[in-house]
Formats: sequence, C-alpha cells, structure tokens
Amino acid sequence: MIAPLALHAALALLACRCGDPPALPPGGDRPDVLLISIDTLRADHVGVYGYDRDTTPFLDALAEGGVRFAHARSPAPWTLPSHTTMLSGLLPHQHHVVEGRLRIGADTPLLQEAFAAAGYATGGFVSSLYVGRRFGFDRGFEVFEDFGVHGEKKNLKGVVDAEDVVDAALGFTAARPDTPVFLFLHLYDVHYPYDAPAPWNTRFDRAPEPGDTRYKNYFVHMRQPLEPAQLQHQIDQYDEELAYVDDQLSRLIGAFRSAGRDPWVVVTADHGEEFYERGSWGHAHTLFPEQLHVPLILAGPGAPEGRVVEDTVGLQDIAPTLGALVDAPMDGAGLPLWPALEGAPLPARAFPSETSRFNTNRIGLWADGLRLDWDLAKGGRALYADPSEAEDLAADRPEDVERLSGQLTAILGAPWEADPGTVTTEGAILMDGAQVRGPLTLGETARFAVIPVDADVFHGALGPYRAAGGERPPPDGPLRYLGAGSAGDAGALSDDERARLEALGYLQGDAP
Repeated sequence: MIAPLALHAALALLACRCGDPPALPPGGDRPDVLLISIDTLRADHVGVYGYDRDTTPFLDALAEGGVRFAHARSPAPWTLPSHTTMLSGLLPHQHHVVEGRLRIGADTPLLQEAFAAAGYATGGFVSSLYVGRRFGFDRGFEVFEDFGVHGEKKNLKGVVDAEDVVDAALGFTAARPDTPVFLFLHLYDVHYPYDAPAPWNTRFDRAPEPGDTRYKNYFVHMRQPLEPAQLQHQIDQYDEELAYVDDQLSRLIGAFRSAGRDPWVVVTADHGEEFYERGSWGHAHTLFPEQLHVPLILAGPGAPEGRVVEDTVGLQDIAPTLGALVDAPMDGAGLPLWPALEGAPLPARAFPSETSRFNTNRIGLWADGLRLDWDLAKGGRALYADPSEAEDLAADRPEDVERLSGQLTAILGAPWEADPGTVTTEGAILMDGAQVRGPLTLGETARFAVIPVDADVFHGALGPYRAAGGERPPPDGPLRYLGAGSAGDAGALSDDERARLEALGYLQGDAP
C-alpha cells in the first residue's frame, strides 16, 4: 500500500452561500478518509469520462491529481442494495438487502465500524431515506445525520442539498481537532427532481416551471415518452445539479487542504440514470450501462497523478480498499485496489448484477468483455459485446449465453436444499445453470437458488419461508436454507414516507 506523505497546505477555503463553515484544525497524524457517493450519477456525464459539457471541473481536477477507474460497475441499479455493497464489500445476493422492506443484517460488517475500531472519528451525512437509520446505515458512526428523513417532508423533495451535507461534515470535523476522521457523504441532488439552487438552476437551461413533466415511474414513461424538448430540459437540469454538487465538493476538499490536511478521497455513485436510451427515463429496473457504469475516482497522499485504470472494478472493491488503510480486510466479494495505483494489473473477474424492483426480476453478468442479461420474469436472455449494449448477440452466440449463465448461477450459488416434493416460489428457481419454469418437483434431495433472495418459498403446504427478511425454514425440515448472509425487517413505511417515495418513482401504487 502506498505510504502517506506529509500533510501540506493547499487550496484556500471557498465561501459558503450561507456563511463560512468552521475553519478546520490541522487534524491527527493519520490521513482523513472521505467516501463520497453522488446518488444517480452516470459516469458518462463526468468530464474525465468523456462528457463534452463542463459539468465537473473539480472532479476532473481531482482525477487528474489521482486515479480514475474507467470501468467501475455497480451491482444494482438503485440506492439501497448498491450502498450496502459499497459499505460492506458484499454483493446483493450476499448481504440480502435487495428490497425496501429489508435492512442491513447485524452480522454484515460495515466499513465505518472498521474505522471506528481503529480510532477514527466517524461521521455519516446522508440525504435519502434509503441510506438512513431505518435501513441500518447509522451503525458504526459516532455521528449520523440524515436531516430528518423520517419525518421531514422536505427531505425526499430535494430540499436537503449538498451544501447542507458538506456543512454538517465540516462542522463534525472541526469539532475533533486531534482525531483523523472517516466521513461518508451521500449527496442526493443529482437524483430526480433535478432542481438545483440558484444560480445553478439556469446554467445550462431555464429554471424548472410548474408545467414540467414530473417523474412517475419507469413503466409510465415507456408508455408515455417525453417530448424531445422536455427530455432535453430534464437532462440539462440533471447536469446543473451535477455542476452544483461539483462546486460543493470543491468547497469540501478545499477546506481540508487549506487546513493542511491531505485526505484520501473516494468519489463514486450508487447507480446512473436512463434518458430514453432504452425507451424510458429513470433507474432501478434494468441493468444496462446507463445505470451500472459509475464513476470511481481515488485521490490522496502519494497517489499517482493522472493514472487511469482500465481494469473493470466494482463498488464491492471500495470497502476492502479503504479498509486496508486501517488494516481491516473487509473480506467479501471485493478486492483492495491499491496494486492498481502502483501499475499492477488486477485479476480478471466476473461482475454479477441484479434487480427486482417493480415486479422485475433481472440478473446479469459482465465477464471477458461480454454481458449477459437474464430476464427471469419473462425468461429471456440477451448477450452484449459492445460497451453501449446496443446489439443483442444471443441468437448468434448461444454457447456464450450458456457459458455465462452457468458462471452466473455458480456465483449466486445454490443455498436452498429440499427433500423430495414440490417447491413453489414467487421468485425464480435456478438449478444446474438453468432456470426452472414453474414449480420444482423433486424425486430426490437437491439444491438450488431462489432469486430474488427475499421471495417466498414453499415446500408442499409448508411455508412461506424466506432467505431474507422473513421466517427461514427449520434446519430439520424438508426445506432448508444453507446459505450465509442475513437481512432484517426495515418495518412498515409511514403514509408520509410512502407518499414521498411514490412521488419519486421508488414505489408503484401498493407495491413494496
């Protein structure tokens, strides 16, 4: 691992619109560590990832002074499972937090716990319900600020903005003059409804107006496409939010550097956003690159300047990478990325992905330059070889479809075991590299997977049982769950929370 250099003074502290935040003290003798997640940021709207609009001058400079991972992938196209992966190093099928009724299990290790154990002051500052206390993200943080997401209507309507999050993080740091800090910042501004504060809200287009189309959900917009001018306006607003966030991150890192603190900084996203590339607008429902290709930038003391890592990496690599700074291995699905900073190639790996939002049930696998997309709800499989995933090659390359299907089912494992009888489930059954259509009738004991992991499973008249967020079958019964991982019950949403999440497209009617 690269040894930290001496801390040094750098940028002048940038002024806040609401007054200057506290000036930071010099800090401890170990580098601070900042993990920053920009919700809904697709990589190709960032300048250093090839965007032709000046949305991210600060992030571009941060990448030029550090390391950019060109091909970082999220394992899920929505907030809750991807952030659980980011902070645990576990993939969704391992941590089981795949739906909004589930919370992080008590036995799932979290990165902030490792830093707390190493003597860091730990602060979490988030601006969405799905990264809040309800789902267990506060565990391990000395201070966890979610700005009232449980009861404040303003939060999920975008009023808690990046300035609030940055101010809270700087205030936390200023109050701990002799202790290095681990900060997790979650910024929600780039998520719909894309309504940046002035003057950013007119940087690329007019300000929002009452007649603008409101986001409903993925399927509504497939049936009722936006007019081209309205779609471009939404994209312009998205970019304005990103430019605003970029400016706030400049203020954040500038405050650290002006105090002579040279932190390790990781900037990434949980997922991206579709803008009608596939006929709709939004996220959470497909596994295409607009949703799963996210930025990943790492900078800090001694990091090589301007290095671009072409090897594919994933959000599951963040926890073991940062955990290595405090000798915490964060064993899971990810790898520490420090060798790549020194120019060493990373091992070739396969990257699974999944989503079950809005009655979808998709799994995917990226490996060897190919991407398998498996629609378990409809039974179809697609194969892509080009980065834009514009052409389905499944019919021409059936051997690759079968090979990747077998590889994906092997990664997901076969944690369910059943004695002879009939197994039924609301999810999909995978066994021996293939999908079982309809009930599974067994003449002998066999093992299989059920996707998603929170689906109800029955053995004859027994059940329902669940691997996640419900009652598991008894270990001595005819149906057994032998896998690892757990997820707790997040509890019922309040009427206010449900209404706000429906307004943002997270929920569809009465769907959980």
